[in-house]
Amino acid sequence: MLWILELLSMAANLMLACFTGSALIIGTVFFLIGFQGARLSTLAKGKQTRTDVLKICSTLGIVFVIFLISFESFRMTGQLAFSSGMAPETARRLGMRLVVLGVIQAAWLFISLKWLLPLVFDPIDLSPRRKMVVVSATVLNLLPGLLVVQGIGV
Repeated sequence: MLWILELLSMAANLMLACFTGSALIIGTVFFLIGFQGARLSTLAKGKQTRTDVLKICSTLGIVFVIFLISFESFRMTGQLAFSSGMAPETARRLGMRLVVLGVIQAAWLFISLKWLLPLVFDPIDLSPRRKMVVVSATVLNLLPGLLVVQGIGV
């Protein structure tokens, strides 16, 4: 049961990391294409350009933090799931780190989707499938971590 939860957690966090990683790459490419051929002195003088650059960089920064948290959750869950000779105390410590990371992921996703990203864009309306991936990545981080900390999965 625990192994299945760990695999589901890895799948959800891998999907979240892939989506945010591709958004980072696409966002960076379009950001660079948008300023093609413009001179740096011309860009630095425009107030609208500075606010646009600030909005783009802050959005990419928010998405980058989501990517880092999701990738670290994927890595830690994989380490917990596929380490056969792990001592129970090491597994509990890793489970506790996974719980803390799940709480941080839940808080950051809530804050970024409810307050930070709507400052830059219109209110963010995720499809039900995307909401399910975001919520399942967080919940599936917490469940295996809590089970390992309680000693059920060791």
